[in-house]
Amino acid sequence: MKSIKTHLGSMLLSLTLLAASGSAFAAELVVNGSFETPGCANDCILNTPAQADFINGWTTFLSGVEYMNVRAAIGSSVAADGAMAVDLANYVYENGGGIQQNINTVVGAKYRLTFSAGNSKYVNRTGNGVINVKIAGQTTSFDTPVATGDATVWETRTLDFTATTSQTTLSFWNEQNPNAHFAFIDKVSVVPL
Repeated sequence: MKSIKTHLGSMLLSLTLLAASGSAFAAELVVNGSFETPGCANDCILNTPAQADFINGWTTFLSGVEYMNVRAAIGSSVAADGAMAVDLANYVYENGGGIQQNINTVVGAKYRLTFSAGNSKYVNRTGNGVINVKIAGQTTSFDTPVATGDATVWETRTLDFTATTSQTTLSFWNEQNPNAHFAFIDKVSVVPL
């Protein structure tokens, strides 16, 4: 009988830990936050209405974005998470590029947005840039980390917000000269606080 209770106790503990870890994963609100699907062999310019929904869970706006396999596009670099990242400074146009996603939220609840901001001096860029973020009526600008060489550097940025609607739009964009600046994003996450 004692053996059964010991095994039953171990099983209940395992189930409790599994349930707790499952709820932690369920807390993530962003779909495809590391931009891994569907993927791109090198870099893909997403700048037409037909390409606006190419990246699963996301929609491009302004002049679109450059979607890239970081190692393939910039040989000395890696993404912040996985293989893919987005450059908001779409070099085909000079009027800005952006990407956004609608997430389900609870009015009055507090959330934390985190994302990786990146930059590089590859192909004669300055190594610095700006990432604009709008969420729940707040608009904030974040500097990317300053790169000193071709290898992409990444740093985490954080913004806490309170939801004002049941569906919150998260938008990232850049309006700098894309021939002088990169504005990479990756590893986007929104979780309740």
